[in-house]
Amino acid sequence: MQAYFGQASLGWISKQTKIPIKRLREWRQEPQFLLVMDWSKSIFSKAFRENLVLKDYTLAQYHYIAAEISLLEESLRVAARGPLYKRFKKLGRSLISRHQNNLNLSNYGLRLFRRLFLFFLALEHHWPSPAQKRISEDFLPLARDVIWPLQDDKLWVGPTLESLQQTSPLSQIRLVLESELSDTLQHFL
Repeated sequence: MQAYFGQASLGWISKQTKIPIKRLREWRQEPQFLLVMDWSKSIFSKAFRENLVLKDYTLAQYHYIAAEISLLEESLRVAARGPLYKRFKKLGRSLISRHQNNLNLSNYGLRLFRRLFLFFLALEHHWPSPAQKRISEDFLPLARDVIWPLQDDKLWVGPTLESLQQTSPLSQIRLVLESELSDTLQHFL
């Protein structure tokens, strides 16, 4: 739960998980528990990155995945995003260079770029970063004008993604948080 809710109060976590507050306080002080939490973050981050690189998702699924990632605790978000963005940036630069020099673009590189591009395009909607400039100025034209045509994708995804971003709820978790916040604020109003 801490992975999703970051600095949630122990009272709230206790209420949601039905774990006594006393036990939660004990866990926060147990080195073994803290070690397991740190270990699980690295395992999750690695598994997430591998799945994103190896699997194709629908545009709606990329949007949903990006929404969920944007709600994770800061260190977990960075652990997932940082290495993926380094790989994406390196691949994008390589593809731009190869295209400008009329060199062959490998099918694997094209497919990987497409996966990472769709993820980062959706992620920038939920968790904007300085990478947004590079994505829109360098990688968007590459994707639209080179990658999609070479992958035989007849339809550019821009309008579909914009539609998704305007009509889809950001995340099921955000809906839960909004509901909790609304209930909490009712007591003060």
